[in-house]
Amino acid sequence: MSRFPKLIGAVVAATALLVGTTACADEGAGPGEGSGGSGTDTLSISATGVDSLPFMAILQAGIDKKWFEEEGLKVDLFSGGGGGNTLRVVTSGDADMAIAGNSSVLLAAQQPNSNLKVIAPWFQVNDFSWICPPGRNIAGATLGFSSAGSSTELLVKGLERKLGQGVRAQAVGQMGDNWTAAKANQITAGWAMQPFIADKQASDNAQILVNSREVLGDLPADLVAVNTEYAEANSENVKTFFKVADRLNEWVVSNPDEAATEIAPLVGVSPEVMKSAFANSPDLAKGYSLKVDADGLKNLSDLMVAAGQIEAPVDWATVLDQQYLPEDAKTSF
Repeated sequence: MSRFPKLIGAVVAATALLVGTTACADEGAGPGEGSGGSGTDTLSISATGVDSLPFMAILQAGIDKKWFEEEGLKVDLFSGGGGGNTLRVVTSGDADMAIAGNSSVLLAAQQPNSNLKVIAPWFQVNDFSWICPPGRNIAGATLGFSSAGSSTELLVKGLERKLGQGVRAQAVGQMGDNWTAAKANQITAGWAMQPFIADKQASDNAQILVNSREVLGDLPADLVAVNTEYAEANSENVKTFFKVADRLNEWVVSNPDEAATEIAPLVGVSPEVMKSAFANSPDLAKGYSLKVDADGLKNLSDLMVAAGQIEAPVDWATVLDQQYLPEDAKTSF
């Protein structure tokens, strides 16, 4: 798994998203039954990292604060176990919307009869870093990533190309697994995002070996996809979702300390760590914004071409259906 088998692996990973209806890797988590029909006031969302990533946990905060309910929308949110598991329930119609890893969503949506359409980028700042115990350097480094076809593999393959110096990649698993492997010297550094980075810097004196934004630039961490039938029957619900998401983003940017205090227990860290994570985020206003970053999407496409995940650049003007976004969030390509 440490070597990306170029297009074959990408196709296998994408095709796997369309097989089976397993809800998620977490046995205790599961979606509400997808609405599908017209006239529903429910939106079922499958999202990766609701319990670990603040830009996902804001959705749970919105539910807790009853902001969706105020707009007449009942949101059912659960955390998928990764790109494929997050998307399967939407392709099958058991959930209505997915927010998952950038390359996973795109590859799945491009498959024939996927029943998915991509409607927005999500968290458009490259917040991925590779962290390790103190004293290590990049020459000859082994960088851990999560799994084949993942966003982290896409980035680490880009780092291999850009950095040279004998850098190579190894599949390890999630952030905690990568940190454990790095401490055990099984890899040089493991992938991480905030607030995991801030937490390990405070507790284990972790250092950032590679900041991928500095090397590769920005791209969306995730893409939002919706079940086509649901969107056609319930377009106002999808628009309402983005209206509330916009409000949540503005809340984080305008009141980061307040937001950190509310989000911290949702992602399993202290308020102090979450405040530090927000303070050290590279561009909070860009990350927590629905405004489509055309350059970031192009960068995503270029990285996928270079990694062999797709054969030709993405025509975002065709692939990204922006009709559900607020007018000031839309862009032209």
